[in-house]
Amino acid sequence: MQFTRRFEVLSIMLGLALVFFAADGTPIQAQSVRPPNILFVLLDNVGKDWFRCYGSEEDETPNIDRLARKGLKFRNFYVTPVCSTTRVMLLTGRYPFRTGWHTHHDPAIYGGGYFDWNREICLARVMKSAGYDTCISGKWQINDLFDPAQKDAILKHGFDEYCLFPEGKKEHPAHKKRYWDAYVVRDGRRIDTTGQFGPDIFTDYLIDYMSRHRDRPFFAYYSTILTHIPVVPTPLNKDHELGPRQQFSGMLRYADRLIGRLVTALDRLGLSDNTIVFVAVDNGTDNGTDQNAFQSLGGRIDGRISAEGIYSLTERGINVPLIAYGRGLVPGGRESDALIDASDILPTLAALAGAKLPRGVMIDGRSFAPQVLGQPASMAGRPWCYSQYHTTRVLRGRRFKLYSNGQFYDLAADPLERHNLLGTKAMADETTNIAHTRLIRVLDSLPPDAKLPWEFRSISARKLRAQQQSQKHK
Repeated sequence: MQFTRRFEVLSIMLGLALVFFAADGTPIQAQSVRPPNILFVLLDNVGKDWFRCYGSEEDETPNIDRLARKGLKFRNFYVTPVCSTTRVMLLTGRYPFRTGWHTHHDPAIYGGGYFDWNREICLARVMKSAGYDTCISGKWQINDLFDPAQKDAILKHGFDEYCLFPEGKKEHPAHKKRYWDAYVVRDGRRIDTTGQFGPDIFTDYLIDYMSRHRDRPFFAYYSTILTHIPVVPTPLNKDHELGPRQQFSGMLRYADRLIGRLVTALDRLGLSDNTIVFVAVDNGTDNGTDQNAFQSLGGRIDGRISAEGIYSLTERGINVPLIAYGRGLVPGGRESDALIDASDILPTLAALAGAKLPRGVMIDGRSFAPQVLGQPASMAGRPWCYSQYHTTRVLRGRRFKLYSNGQFYDLAADPLERHNLLGTKAMADETTNIAHTRLIRVLDSLPPDAKLPWEFRSISARKLRAQQQSQKHK
């Protein structure tokens, strides 16, 4: 396995010096052997139902849609159904049962445990090991940066520089101050944001960072604030009277506008030919878990979503957008049906950077770097991918989906998961039965949840009910 991974890294590094061809056969200028810059954008709480490039009737993401057309769009990217659990999975390359972080926890708000740099190796440390400069902008959430024991957590996790909204406890002035007059800490010092919109600050910081680091390979992680609730006006619509759904729509359009600014900045800085931009999402659309946010919509952002977004292990909650774009590096005009989950991000970026994976740590993810670069893969693709929330585990095979509570769905025929096949005549079909047996074997082979040195707060009755409603037979 180690030989295979080293061979893949070598192949990718050599591949960066080859000539790629555009979709129309036009040769693209060869790149240097310098590893590519990586800009990884993680949007917050918005599912495929809002992206035109994924079939939505909405038209709020023209810049992201353009990246999807000119780059590589993945149809099956699986995360967990809520923010913090996805972030830990993405940053460690490890499944929730292995890290023990299987339930939502915000240390700054709830207190107690946190993302421990002595226990887990963060993606930023992996990138630094390959000589990359590293930064993060936006939201962190998995450490309490006001706790003296965690005040240097960002640096210890491997980020050289940062500009963050560091959530605080309810009595703290940072609490919920992510948008207008945001509470922002840059490299350990609070900055004045009077009259400013938080997302603008984080984007401006990234553009400045890229301009200062253009001569060395960098990894920039943009963990966006948008489109997390509460819904708010943006600089483009703050003078308009808008309902909650219209405000959310405006927030997404503004997030898309900021991504467009970043891509334009890469062009202006002469970095586009050696930078790969990833756009991903941490979980499906928020269904109104903040009771004050969408009261006028009956607790929903969108009448079509109900309880099938955040906290739901249905497809709308965990199968989210993932796009890779890189002029001259990522052959464009492609779509992929490959199965990918959040654990695959760390080994993929490590392969692109020429970094070795951490020793002594079980990495669950598999690199899809060759696919990003349009090269033959040295290993077969995933036969299944994984998600989890609390005690419920989910395996997605190429066609079928199995829950640890026994529910079993044919996603080809039933993408909305309305018809549980378990106990029905459909199980007599040989293909269905074989697929079920294989997924059962995989699920049974997985270890129990690792224990953390702290306990999660119990799942609220409302969140548990939403999770159960989204999974029950409809």
